[in-house]
Amino acid sequence: MPADLSAAAAVQTVTRFYRHLDDRNYKAIAALMAPGGVWHRQGAQLSGEAAILDALGKRAPTLVIHHLLSNLFADIAADGSAEVTAYMLVARYDSGSPVTGPAPFSGIENIRTIRAGLVPTAAGWRVQRMSSDPISFAAP
Repeated sequence: MPADLSAAAAVQTVTRFYRHLDDRNYKAIAALMAPGGVWHRQGAQLSGEAAILDALGKRAPTLVIHHLLSNLFADIAADGSAEVTAYMLVARYDSGSPVTGPAPFSGIENIRTIRAGLVPTAAGWRVQRMSSDPISFAAP
């Protein structure tokens, strides 16, 4: 069965990327990257599984975070690549101690636009470039 290279599948790839991040499934994030793909994250350019696992392995184990995506859409280019754009709202909590039960919620930390360039492969869409615009809104 051929890979699904629809616009909906492109959006799903980006949604999975951030869900894997929140679930700490870092190998799954790396598997969604195209060969030579670059994730522009917190001032660094991460390319390859080792770089991704190294950077994400430094995240605090007590961090509870959710990347909420909305207003997602995908444009398929004439060359077969896709550009996915969305708003990302970030809710996070880290007291330095493990959380038992729901984490305290003080609101959305920030809102920004994310942009993902995807390329078609036999396995489906893969991320060639993942980046975000500067923060649009930040909690006081």
